[in-house]
Amino acid sequence: MQTSPVLYRSGRALLASLFVVSGLLKITAFSGVVGYMDRIGVPFATFSVLAAILVEFGGGLAILAGWRVRPVAVIVALFTVIATLTAHRFWQAEPAAMQNQLNHFLKNVAIIGALLMLAASDGGGSPEEK
Repeated sequence: MQTSPVLYRSGRALLASLFVVSGLLKITAFSGVVGYMDRIGVPFATFSVLAAILVEFGGGLAILAGWRVRPVAVIVALFTVIATLTAHRFWQAEPAAMQNQLNHFLKNVAIIGALLMLAASDGGGSPEEK
């Protein structure tokens, strides 16, 4: 399959930016994020937030840099599945919040799809991306 290297790298950078920024925000508001995770019932909230930072910030930087893109994209996709099922349970939301949670859920499903496509891509053939 022939791909456009410019479009591929641009898309990869845009996708990675979501995770880099989200990881940075968790670092800068660590105690607040831990408190929120605890409130929504995430077990081992402090450890969970540290793991989220590692996956989001570290994985986002790896994808951005083109380092081990395929396996990192799979890891970030699995993380996103867990985060989506944990934080955006639209089926349990109050009626006023249901549409918002459904939108977040579906947005994350699309992001998971993009990560899986990235994992399936040959990355234009550069060895560092495999």
